Amino acid sequence: METSWLVLGATAALPAAAVWCASHWWHGRKRAALVSHVDKTERARQVTVQQALQMRKQIEKLQKELSEHRRTASQSAAQREKSSQLQAVLDAAPEPAGEPEAAAPDTPAHGFADTLSM
Repeated sequence: METSWLVLGATAALPAAAVWCASHWWHGRKRAALVSHVDKTERARQVTVQQALQMRKQIEKLQKELSEHRRTASQSAAQREKSSQLQAVLDAAPEPAGEPEAAAPDTPAHGFADTLSM
């Protein structure tokens, strides 16, 4: 009777071990595929993050360059406007008649006012 229990246990253990091995192989394959997929997704996410950081840096650089260009353009436009206004004032001013000393005879030759009492 004791041998029949051993034979029954061995016959039950053998298919159980075979099912366990097949299950382990099958799920191991599926798990490896899922891990591979997760790794690929993680690498893609990291590449996307790096590209986003690079894009932000490029945008910041371009914005700085654009603001510098706009500032330079506005300064040159302001300078052109100022020079055109000055030219208009010079064109509208009457020509001086004679020499500058003739206009101010009280001014000494050295150009400074006498402040000492004599």
